[in-house]
Amino acid sequence: MQLYIQASIVLGLLFIIFIFTASTSVMAVLTTLEWVTTYILPWIALYWFIQFVKAYKERTK
Repeated sequence: MQLYIQASIVLGLLFIIFIFTASTSVMAVLTTLEWVTTYILPWIALYWFIQFVKAYKERTK
């Protein structure tokens, strides 16, 4: 769990750095949001699903 938190902090900082260094235009922000929803959010959803399955298996034992 601690590794997940550290990775999310690093990715958040990279996200902020990318926004400020790329451009202040709206298109840069929209492109960044599109990239995050394409590549980052599926991994977060997969993590939550795995945690749900683990908890479900523990409850049904």
